[in-house]
Amino acid sequence: MLQGHVFKSFLYVFCALSAGMSVAFAQQPVGVVTKEVELKPFVERIEALGTLQANESVDLTVNVTETITAIHFDDNERVQTGKVLAEMTNAEERAQLEEASSTLDEATKQYERVRKLSKQGNASRALRDERKREMQTADARLTGIQSRMIDRLVIAPFDGVLGFRQVSVGSFVQPGAVVARLVDDSEMNLEFAVPSVFLRLMGPGTEVTASTDDLPGQTFTGTIASVDNAIDPVTRTVMVRAKLPNPERALVSGMFMNVTALADARRVPAVLEEAVQPVGPKKFVFIIELRDGVEVSVRKEVELGVYQDGYVEVKSGVDAGTRIVTDGIIGVRDGGPVKIQSPDILSPDTGARIGAASPRTTDLLVRD
Repeated sequence: MLQGHVFKSFLYVFCALSAGMSVAFAQQPVGVVTKEVELKPFVERIEALGTLQANESVDLTVNVTETITAIHFDDNERVQTGKVLAEMTNAEERAQLEEASSTLDEATKQYERVRKLSKQGNASRALRDERKREMQTADARLTGIQSRMIDRLVIAPFDGVLGFRQVSVGSFVQPGAVVARLVDDSEMNLEFAVPSVFLRLMGPGTEVTASTDDLPGQTFTGTIASVDNAIDPVTRTVMVRAKLPNPERALVSGMFMNVTALADARRVPAVLEEAVQPVGPKKFVFIIELRDGVEVSVRKEVELGVYQDGYVEVKSGVDAGTRIVTDGIIGVRDGGPVKIQSPDILSPDTGARIGAASPRTTDLLVRD
């Protein structure tokens, strides 16, 4: 009987001591690493596939039925606006041009003579008007012949590079015959389709980056110039056109491009991904608060957005400047005391940073 009483007393004392030790152990500060919530730049990355088109492209054609008499360009030559590229037979028009020019000169002289006499009262107004009409008629005839002369020339309408020559000297051509293709490749149009759900994010000025397997290792940047005014009812996509500067003339019409649109650029509060603790569908972080002179960890629910470069956007829950736990979360409990450690302090047992744990272990060991 005495032995039973002694054993019970010993058991009571042992339990009391064990409970006291557990409480004391639970109150020991947990070593953690912290970091302030920062404002970070975030963008929506919208990926698509697109095709390059030249900024301007035209098939240069003839307007009359004539014979090519001269060609003033070579294949792939770069030309400037206004350069004469090809000439056609125009002997008859040249003769008519000389005649009309001479007629205009004479009509102008007659008009000036009558105008001066009319001012002096030595010629009637009717005669002056008749000479003026003759001068205007001669001028109109000259303009018409000059226009027919221009129709017998092929002229570059803008700066660009020519393709292959399609005609030769002596070729008999008819209206619509192609002489060559002229392309303005100083800037390229990149056309691609994006899902209609991103339509609100697309707009002139949105930055895009593009790359192609044809030019490995090179990246090209530009901006969206316009968005189509209709959504494809089958694919539920909308066409977007971006402008890519091409100063080195490396980009060629028809290239297949991988496109990333960097839409909705913003600076928002962000936390490191490893600081976020998921519990079911909810997400939490531990913030540091000072209570009765002791630093403690407090669990806060947050609403998250985009993940980018190791950080995650915080839509609500914590503000920029709030200090949160980023490492050592495995031993943290809500309301428990913590001890702020330097990030380079290592655990003496494992050589790992204090509190470091794999993401899976961390997810399972979140405490209430």
